[in-house]
Amino acid sequence: MNGLHDIIGAGQAPRDSRPDGIQYDKTRSVSDIVKQHAFGKPEAIAIISDDTQMTYRELDRLSEALASYLVDCGVQKGDVVCLLVPRALTTVVAKLAILKAGGAYLPVDPSYPIDHLRYVLGECCPKVVFTDAASNLDVELVFTGGRVVDLPRLLPTLELDKANALPSVHGNDLAYVMYTSGSTGRPKGVAVRHCGITRLVMEQNFIELRHDDKILHSSTISFDASTFEVWGGLLNGSTLVIMPKANFSLTDIRELIRAREISIILLTTGVFNLFVDHTDGGLPSLRQVNFGGEVASVGHVRRFLEAYPNCTLTNVYGPTEATCIATTYTVPRDFTATELPIGKPIAHTDVFLVDDSLKVLPAGMEGQIVIAGDGVALGYFNRPDLTNERFVTIEKENVPLRCYLTGDLGMVDEDGLFHFRGRTDRQIKINGKRIELEEIEAALRSHSRLLDAVVECRDPAGIKRIIAYLRPRDPQDLGNSNLVPAVMERLRNTLPAYMIPNAAIVLAVFPLTQAGKIDRSKLPMPPIVDVKPAVPQSRSEEVLVRLWREALGTELIPVDRNFFDLGGTSLQLMHVHAGLESELALRCEVINLFKHPTIREMASFLDGRTPSQTRSMTPDQRAALQRKTMSQFRRSTP
Repeated sequence: MNGLHDIIGAGQAPRDSRPDGIQYDKTRSVSDIVKQHAFGKPEAIAIISDDTQMTYRELDRLSEALASYLVDCGVQKGDVVCLLVPRALTTVVAKLAILKAGGAYLPVDPSYPIDHLRYVLGECCPKVVFTDAASNLDVELVFTGGRVVDLPRLLPTLELDKANALPSVHGNDLAYVMYTSGSTGRPKGVAVRHCGITRLVMEQNFIELRHDDKILHSSTISFDASTFEVWGGLLNGSTLVIMPKANFSLTDIRELIRAREISIILLTTGVFNLFVDHTDGGLPSLRQVNFGGEVASVGHVRRFLEAYPNCTLTNVYGPTEATCIATTYTVPRDFTATELPIGKPIAHTDVFLVDDSLKVLPAGMEGQIVIAGDGVALGYFNRPDLTNERFVTIEKENVPLRCYLTGDLGMVDEDGLFHFRGRTDRQIKINGKRIELEEIEAALRSHSRLLDAVVECRDPAGIKRIIAYLRPRDPQDLGNSNLVPAVMERLRNTLPAYMIPNAAIVLAVFPLTQAGKIDRSKLPMPPIVDVKPAVPQSRSEEVLVRLWREALGTELIPVDRNFFDLGGTSLQLMHVHAGLESELALRCEVINLFKHPTIREMASFLDGRTPSQTRSMTPDQRAALQRKTMSQFRRSTP
């Protein structure tokens, strides 16, 4: 390797907020715009992760070298390259490199079950799969059709000055494929264009992204919020600050915002609510907070505005098929309404309502929300049937528009503000993640021991819970305590963790309506069985029991049952962790709650630690490997 000192190790240059003259142009590619920033402000810091930072010039040169490598691997324009890696600086470099090579990146969470990974990679047939040895994933179990490359180990070996001819890439070309839950029982890949990305973050009406902004990247790479985070930073000459921990807490978020003076964040509604519950202001660098994914809590919105009088708060709405965000509502300081609108269309986007015949509706009437404009995806990857069903042409004011039918119901008030009114189908959202209940049902019905299965989402105590109802094929399984664990274990090998039901009930028959259909309203709520009431043995147990009650929305809490077996989610675990740190006045890594998932185990761990152990933080493996990779760059410099 030659000249590594030219691209790695430069200090942070002064930053300003002066306009750079780069305007939104739907014909331009993402990679072309990032290169323009690298040319205009080469020493500006593009990415910070843990104690590592990379300038725009470094990012441009390293991604160019990786793009050349991909071309040598046979990647051609339109080919898919899979990112089977965690959120990291090296992952962002790879995203840009794939786009430069004319390919489209396929971001896949390596923690997803083998069956899910096998299906996604089998459908997309990527030319190259980037992996990370630290993920401990045996890729041969899920993929045998192309080249598998360890990304962190590859980067230090690249020839930085190699000048491969790269293809010309345009705004309408495919940029990435991101998978979402599918109502047919299979996940579906949304094919997003370059202009969908550039339209999201350039010359927008809901946010002004500046050179001196620092934008938090905390989403998993397979979640579409990462599109706003990564490209909101890099397409505006800003600094992207990566959360280096895979499992992070609210304390970790606050500390990173404070340490790096982060100015822009995007949170799911659930995390936003927790953020408000456990913050008292004290983060003066925040300039704009965006949140969305579920119906907003007005109480939390008002409390945030009181705590952060100098920060703009924006409620965002939009599906993956419209490149993350379609409408926004910036909450005024004097907001007094009882319901938060989803707002008005963002720039380069058209949003309206239609009836069942796809006729455009006037204001004041309820209808299906339809999205048109530069953010609308190309369709579903290799699924022309589904694409034709949901991506349609609608005539509005005598102009034919290519549109996406969201399946969301809404209405428009006299001020032109859109309000969310529910779904036309059984799709739900939990912590911003879209879940088709039919996909879970299809996976359950494939189990050989089940005659039928249905899934419902219930909302006891304001907490969404997915409940599975199982009809066994063999009547003897009605009393078999092994049935539910066996079915759920199979499900965990098929579906992502956020789609696993919180509980399951075995029924001999399903209640029916007079028309002979399943009467879902009469399906019972599951009780927590085998709960052994116990007197808390310590202050830690007492606090944990109360926090689990609040998080899980139930009074009967066993001290010896796994949090996740009781239907707990990662978001609910964040709630427990935040309350734990506050109640016991200690610093505790959130990963310890995964390692000690019962109340008794966690209380024993807390009570047995020394003060120094309480304060100590084990370095995240991802950050350590990243530092090692970057130090390899520097050591190889002549």
